[in-house]
Amino acid sequence: MYMDLIALDKKFAIAIQNQFGLSNYQMLVLSWLLGLFMGIILALSLHSLILTK
Repeated sequence: MYMDLIALDKKFAIAIQNQFGLSNYQMLVLSWLLGLFMGIILALSLHSLILTK
């Protein structure tokens, strides 16, 4: 089960990399920025949830 998800994730990452012609470093930066963006959204959501109680 988990190996299927890992293989699917690898195929998806390679497809994105090939589609947009990104280097490995650009993929690394893209994943870092995506994680940062998601962390900010999560922090803001939790912050507003705590303030509304």
